[in-house]
Amino acid sequence: MAQSASKTCEICVCSPGHNYCEQCDQLFCDGCKVSHLRSKIATNHTFLSGPSVIPEVKQYCKEHNESFIYYCMECDMPICKICVIKNHKSHNFAEIKESTEEIKAEVKEVIEMKIRNLQSNIAGIEQSSNKYKADICNVIKVISEEAEQLILMIKEKIKCLIMSLREKETQKIQTLQSLDNEFKTGLEKAKKQHKLYEDTQQITDTTKMLKQLKQIKSQIDAVEENPVPAIPFVKYANKMVSRSEI
Repeated sequence: MAQSASKTCEICVCSPGHNYCEQCDQLFCDGCKVSHLRSKIATNHTFLSGPSVIPEVKQYCKEHNESFIYYCMECDMPICKICVIKNHKSHNFAEIKESTEEIKAEVKEVIEMKIRNLQSNIAGIEQSSNKYKADICNVIKVISEEAEQLILMIKEKIKCLIMSLREKETQKIQTLQSLDNEFKTGLEKAKKQHKLYEDTQQITDTTKMLKQLKQIKSQIDAVEENPVPAIPFVKYANKMVSRSEI
């Protein structure tokens, strides 16, 4: 069976096969297509044409010329009623529509759970960042208020403390922002798979839908959900000091 229009013509085997005959299930080049349509037996045949055309996945078993009605769990493939008896008798299998519905529900649940978790993580990162920034501002305010009551000798110390806090703030915020970007990237991937999942609802071919859903499930399982790290903590304890201690 022809798998892709990017292959060569299955008749002359030398030119690109850009034309797929739906009745013969074969790829033709432009010249062989014309010759094919001139024959009496193929006068009414229809073609799918174009450099990226993908032949429709057939819903019947080519070996037995029977429709696919089951899906073999052990072999991971659709099978007909004759295949069950001849090649899959002792295997676990289910109706293909039932298998499709099960994985459709499973993929939907996984996608929605991923999106919820990623959105929750992003919200946690944003909340942590805001709280940490507020803590830094409060500490700077306390340090500044205390500095006003101290003599010139401690001003340099105050300056060093603030600089140290700013450096820590920059490092922590960069770390949190990096994690935030990772979660957002994961969310975009999950949403993309959700869009692909919604697109599968328009597929009438259950075999093709099942294959697409398995691919989506594989992609969404690969989206990482790292836990939100501990929220950075900072505080300043106000204290009275004597000149000798300074």
